[in-house]
Amino acid sequence: MKAICFCGNVIVKEFDTDISTVENEISVKIKKEQLSKKGYDVIRISDTLTKAKAGDDGYMFFPTNCSCGVSLCYFTQRDNAVFTSLVSAMPVCGIGGNENAILIIVKGMACDVRFRVENNNGEYSISPEFVLDGDEPYEDIELTYYKMPNSTYSDMGRIYRKYQLEEKNCIPIRERIKTNEYLKYAAESMEVRIRMGWKPVPTPVMHQNPENEPPLKVVCDLEKLNAIVGQMQVQGIEKAELCLVGWGEGGHDGRFPQQIPSDPRYGGDDELKAFIKKAQKLGYNVVCHTNSVCAYEVADNWDKEALTKQKDEHGNIEPMVRKGYVNSGGLSGGAPWHMCARSAYEKYAVIDLPKVAEYGFRGLHFVDELTACEPVKCYDENHPVTRKDAVKYYRKIAQLSKQLFGGFQSEAWLDFLNADVDYIMYTTFNSKLTHKLNPLFDEGIPFWQIVYHGIVLSNFSSETVNYPLKDNYQQLKFLEYGSRPLMYFYSKFGEGKNWMGDIDLTCASDEEIKTSVAAMKIAYDDYERLNYLQYEFMDNHEKLSDNVYRITYSDGTKITVDYNCGEYKIEK
Repeated sequence: MKAICFCGNVIVKEFDTDISTVENEISVKIKKEQLSKKGYDVIRISDTLTKAKAGDDGYMFFPTNCSCGVSLCYFTQRDNAVFTSLVSAMPVCGIGGNENAILIIVKGMACDVRFRVENNNGEYSISPEFVLDGDEPYEDIELTYYKMPNSTYSDMGRIYRKYQLEEKNCIPIRERIKTNEYLKYAAESMEVRIRMGWKPVPTPVMHQNPENEPPLKVVCDLEKLNAIVGQMQVQGIEKAELCLVGWGEGGHDGRFPQQIPSDPRYGGDDELKAFIKKAQKLGYNVVCHTNSVCAYEVADNWDKEALTKQKDEHGNIEPMVRKGYVNSGGLSGGAPWHMCARSAYEKYAVIDLPKVAEYGFRGLHFVDELTACEPVKCYDENHPVTRKDAVKYYRKIAQLSKQLFGGFQSEAWLDFLNADVDYIMYTTFNSKLTHKLNPLFDEGIPFWQIVYHGIVLSNFSSETVNYPLKDNYQQLKFLEYGSRPLMYFYSKFGEGKNWMGDIDLTCASDEEIKTSVAAMKIAYDDYERLNYLQYEFMDNHEKLSDNVYRITYSDGTKITVDYNCGEYKIEK
């Protein structure tokens, strides 16, 4: 195998790697000293093991990004295409379903790896790429190739799960609930998110202060929260975890990193604390949504020095603004700046999260985007971080949340935090991968679920939010991927902000509350029958025929979903 070193798109060096082989495992290593002081941008590992030709049996599978999860690509004749995955999405990929089946697990510099997937005139390949950005590597590059002839992605998922359990400190839910009542409660109940209010999105004021801040749209105040839990009691929903979104000053994405107080337009801190106590007495857990990634200038604890500093095209150091959001019109709080992971923990989380916990919130505390964002380097000399450092500080925020509230949840499927995550509110945004998303995306597969079901609770997709109200396809996808229900009041907000679908729960009137809770009751009853599976591993996922799939759990339960007729079958 060879390592190809790039600066920009120019190959600057090619050298052999250190290889050791034990039975069917091939370990590849590049000592960091080999790369020191060279200024390489990208290191690509080129090999003959992860190649195939159009017409071959089998497929490639690889992580994509937070929008698309894990994709399967068959070796068919198609137009030339290249795809490069998100850095640090999931350090694993492979070729399955033929005699040359092989699994790759990246173990050293895993926070800096991505995968280059290519079809070049019928020649398919997957190449790990390590993104150094011209910086010094902090550890050896290390990866292992597992030769697994005729194995499937399910077989490989079980191998990667074993690695997570034995090497990465992941612990099954079944074990963790013995000492965590909040996780047990969550595993056996659905999640209900309630967005209480927000400012206009896109924002009319990109750089906000208390004088020019746009008005808050209040959609669910404390009176309506009380009405919702009252109706839940009436309709027989005995267990649910309620997550309050946008409860702080300025509503959702309104003034982060400021987390407190609650916005007085909802009813005030005293009323909020009273509601939490009431809901808990009725048998519900109540948690809330905070953010440790974005920073807005309108916050009372705004500090430009705490922002991530990145290099511009000329090598100058500048604060990082989240350009994608800015280019689409900003968020409720204006232009979202990126907080350095170290500052997010040391300057904010350790101070603010204990104050949030004083409201009485208990359960799986939600920190926005922590498992959805690629860990970002910071070049500020006062708080420098590598991508691996960023992961370390995000893990500290997750661990602090568990200490203060009892648990931790976030969104999307980047797996560098999964030893500390209890629930992912959606592992991907798209329920169905298509060639429109990328010509190399043939089909989505539940590889993440094969690895982590039974370790981390999850809802499959943003499109399976409020699944009882969605079409039959989304309902079957929810079931196929072993989801925990997520019901959402006001999942839509702002102009075009409906990535969770057009169907919503609302509470503008007593009738709307009754109707919304009735939808929740469907999810509650469904989950009562199947929540025992959250303690099991998803051991196998197989395609029986076109649009027909069977899932087998570690206790022997089999679920078959048939998208042709819109039906499913459960065999115990």
